[in-house]
Amino acid sequence: MLNVMVVGCVQTPSEGGVLKNEQNTLTRYRYARVIMGSRCEITLEAENEPAAARAAGKAFGQIQRIERVLSDYDPRTESMLLMQREPNTPHPISATLLEVLLLSMDIHKASAGSFDPTVGAITHLWRAAARAGTIPTTNELDRARTRVGIEHLQVNALARTVRFDQPGMILDFGGIGKGYAARMGVELLRELGYPIACVDMGGDLQFGDPPSDQPAGWRVEVMTGLNSSRTLTLHNCAIATSGDLERYYEHNGVRYSHIIDPRSGLGVTQRRAATVIATDAAVADALASAISVLGEAGRAQLKQAFPQANITLVNRPLEDAPSAGAASSSDP
Repeated sequence: MLNVMVVGCVQTPSEGGVLKNEQNTLTRYRYARVIMGSRCEITLEAENEPAAARAAGKAFGQIQRIERVLSDYDPRTESMLLMQREPNTPHPISATLLEVLLLSMDIHKASAGSFDPTVGAITHLWRAAARAGTIPTTNELDRARTRVGIEHLQVNALARTVRFDQPGMILDFGGIGKGYAARMGVELLRELGYPIACVDMGGDLQFGDPPSDQPAGWRVEVMTGLNSSRTLTLHNCAIATSGDLERYYEHNGVRYSHIIDPRSGLGVTQRRAATVIATDAAVADALASAISVLGEAGRAQLKQAFPQANITLVNRPLEDAPSAGAASSSDP
């Protein structure tokens, strides 16, 4: 997870700072809501607060719409209702669900199955086990795995339909959904005339144009997982990290990451911190999850499929402290 805080020269209803350039006067505004189970923060520059608030409100609305499509925590979302329908029949889906499914399938192929949007039967099993203070049994995992596998989905992009042949499947976009929402939020703000913006979906960040007072970009501090950090300056791209710093489950002395290996059904137990920089936050989000499962051996195959992505992976001994990335970002 990437924990980002945008501070300095940001105006709220009670405080503010004005940034000037030669063409106009801009103020940076920040808004936050809880969406998709995380703090969603939108930072943008605008000429006045009413305009900024309207734009941010529309971006929040866009992200909430995506949540109603992708979330597996709400049984009423499109993806959850889809898999409750009759198997072996093509069902129409939204353009959003189609786009995320197609990208997920690309990353599934590139990652040799270590990223799989059909892993929901296993992740739901782990959630229930964690609430009960135990771990899934081998028999439970074996039964869940019969309802997992991208081969059970047939997607017709032209007809915009999905057919599945295994009843009881659950789609889980936890490894890509927040990144996708961040990207779509920034794209909408740009369409509305606010290109200087950043959307932080609980650690998956999409950056628009650089701040008006610093053309080099937004400054991001990324923890390497080895008690040190590096500072990056980014714009018109995305960054995501993955690891077990904040989301994990311990049982009988074993620490299981929230990141599940779809092939084994188990949470990753190695101490790993992955950071991915890419043009698209959805890609960065999914690749960070995939490399956390694959480890160093999987870097080459992911780079071959996504050559423009910058993938960093840090491994730590099991006895060390958690290794997930954490970052803070401040305005230049």
